[in-house]
Amino acid sequence: MKSQPDQNQITLLVVRDAGRPVRQLRISKPMALAIPAAAALSISSLVTSMHYHSSQSISQLEAEAAALSLHNLQMEIQVADKEEALQHLQMEVTDLSEEAESIKDKLKSVSDLEQQLQILIQKQSGTDSKTSNPPTSSSGHITNSAMKVSSSLQVGGEYIAVHNNETINLVQETKDEFAEIRTLLEEMTSSIPLTISKAKQAHPLQMQKAVLSASKQATSIMWPTLSKVITSSFGYRTDPFNGSSAFHSGIDIAGNIGDPVYAAQDGEVTTVEQKGARGKYIIIKHKTGLETWYMHLSGMNVSTGEKVRKGQQIGRLGSTGRSTGPHLHFQVVKQNKPINPLGYVQPSS
Repeated sequence: MKSQPDQNQITLLVVRDAGRPVRQLRISKPMALAIPAAAALSISSLVTSMHYHSSQSISQLEAEAAALSLHNLQMEIQVADKEEALQHLQMEVTDLSEEAESIKDKLKSVSDLEQQLQILIQKQSGTDSKTSNPPTSSSGHITNSAMKVSSSLQVGGEYIAVHNNETINLVQETKDEFAEIRTLLEEMTSSIPLTISKAKQAHPLQMQKAVLSASKQATSIMWPTLSKVITSSFGYRTDPFNGSSAFHSGIDIAGNIGDPVYAAQDGEVTTVEQKGARGKYIIIKHKTGLETWYMHLSGMNVSTGEKVRKGQQIGRLGSTGRSTGPHLHFQVVKQNKPINPLGYVQPSS
C-alpha cells in the first residue's frame, strides 16, 4: 500500500555540482515560512545598523565642521580686536600730537608774557641783568629743621617688601605728563598777567616780591599740614616694626594729634575709610592725573565723591593704623605707582 505524502511538510531539492547526487530535504511548512522571514529580518537589521553608523559618522563630521567654524570665528574676532586696538592706539597718538601742539601754543604765550615781564623789570629797576632776574626760590632744598628727626620717632605706614613688579603704559603716562604741564601752564598764564599789572604800579623791590609770589602760586602741590618735620623719607628703609628691609611709599611728617591736614591740590575725594596698616585715610584724585594719599588720621572731614579745593582742611593728624606716634603719612601716586612727594612739594612751600 502506497503511503500518502504529509501535507504539513515541504520537500526541498538541493542541486549540487555536476557529478554529485541531488539531496532531498523535508521541512515543515512553518519552518519554510520562518527561514525567509528570518533572512529578511537579518537584512533589515543590517540596513538599520549601517544607517545608524552612517548617521553617527555624519553627526561627528558635522560637529567637527561646527568646531572648525567656531575656531575660525574666534580667529576673526581676535583679528578684529587687534585691528580695533591698533585703531585706538592711532587715535591716542593723534590726540597726543594735538595735545603737543596745544602745549606749544601755550608755551609761546608764556614766553611772550615772560618777555613783557623782563622788559618791565628792566625799565623799572634800571639795574644790570642780575637785578632783572629774581633770585630762585629756596623751595628746591630741604631745610635742616625740616629734616630734623624728633627724639620719639613718629613714623609708620604699610609694609611693602622690596621687589619690583611694575608695568608701564607709555601712552597713558605721556597723557598724564601733558595734563600736568598743561595745568602748570594755565596757572602761569593766569598769574603772570596779574603780576605784570601789579608790577606797573609797584616799586622795583615790591615787583620782585610779586614775581616770587606768582612763582609760588604756580607750585602744583602745597604742603599738607602745619608741621615741617620729616621723620621718614621716601624710598627704601629699615621697617620700624620688624627691622627688615622695606619700601616706604611716602614721607612721614611728625605732628600733634588733631593738627589740621589740608588738600594738597584741587581734586575729587575717591576714598575715605579705615583699613589695617593705613588706619584712617583719604585719597584725592587730581585733574593732573596724580593722587595724594593721607594716612593715620584721627579724623576725616570729607566724604567720597566730594570736590575739594587746594588748602581745604580734609582731616586731622593722628596715629591710627600701623604707627609709632602721631604723624601724617603723605603719599603721591602716579599711574598706580608711588613717587617721591618731595619732587613736587617742599616743607617750605
